[in-house]
Amino acid sequence: MKTVFAIAATAMIAAAPAFADPVQVKVAYPSAPNNAIYAQGFQAWSEEINKAAEGSIELKIFPGGVIGDNSNMYDRITTGATDIGFAVFGPVSSIFQRTNVGTLPFEAKNHREDALALWRLYEKGVITMEFGQVHPLAFVVFPGLVIHSKKQIHTMADMKGLKISVEGRVLSTLMPRLGATPISLQPNELFQSLQRGLVDAVPQGWPSVPTFHLNEVVNFHLEAPLGFNTGYVFMNKDSYAKLPAKGREVLDKFSGETYVRRLAAADDTMEAVGRDQTKALAGQTIAQLEPAEEARWKEAAAPVTEEWVKATPDGAKVLEAFRAEVLAVRNEK
Repeated sequence: MKTVFAIAATAMIAAAPAFADPVQVKVAYPSAPNNAIYAQGFQAWSEEINKAAEGSIELKIFPGGVIGDNSNMYDRITTGATDIGFAVFGPVSSIFQRTNVGTLPFEAKNHREDALALWRLYEKGVITMEFGQVHPLAFVVFPGLVIHSKKQIHTMADMKGLKISVEGRVLSTLMPRLGATPISLQPNELFQSLQRGLVDAVPQGWPSVPTFHLNEVVNFHLEAPLGFNTGYVFMNKDSYAKLPAKGREVLDKFSGETYVRRLAAADDTMEAVGRDQTKALAGQTIAQLEPAEEARWKEAAAPVTEEWVKATPDGAKVLEAFRAEVLAVRNEK
């Protein structure tokens, strides 16, 4: 009988799942789940991780600012209110001074090379010291800034006196040099601020247009190489440390440069949707700077980069490394 029971017990243990209860991982998403970043970069990403984790961990997304929004997400992550969070760097740009290199005007040509260059700076230790409070999973760089406005803008003279929204130090420094008055706003405040006339224009990438319904309150869109809004996907350090080995292995596999590229692809989709939808609407105008005018804007913006270098620890070193990484990404096949 003892032998029979021993055999039965062994069979039961062998049949039992490796993980009785998966470790729950909360993922905070700051806005509505109505775009490609959410669908491709979070929903599908979480589903793939959950499947590969084989019951060791289970990611669950809380969208719509239920846990945190862009203004407080970093705090929500570091205090453990959420395990993983996604937000823009703007509200915490003073903490990530070196990382702000990704927002400088007239550097990267597109969001993909900007994001990959930033991630490689992190991996190589150039900006790593700024992330001691969190475990980075990826950086997000949103498609190039477009000035969405209520009036037509073709020259710097047209910028004079405009009240324009800004996120982060670089834009706050740049806009006065172009003649505009900067007003700090969070992304979820853009629509209402434009509607009420608190600002006249907002510099945002094309994905923000459908997300925040900007084409309902503006009708002119100037594509100018004024830099990028940058964002992050961070994990609470303790939450990461407590993951079971299998779960940590799977999360690592789906994070890093692989995840950066995934988010960039989602941005590609959103950029095309935002631009095409706007272009199809009556009364909407999309314009670009004339070459000579762009040169004037670039000249006006040059001191912003110079000031950033002086004000940032290791600024010259970080900028040189960033430019090298951008060029390397650009030259990749």
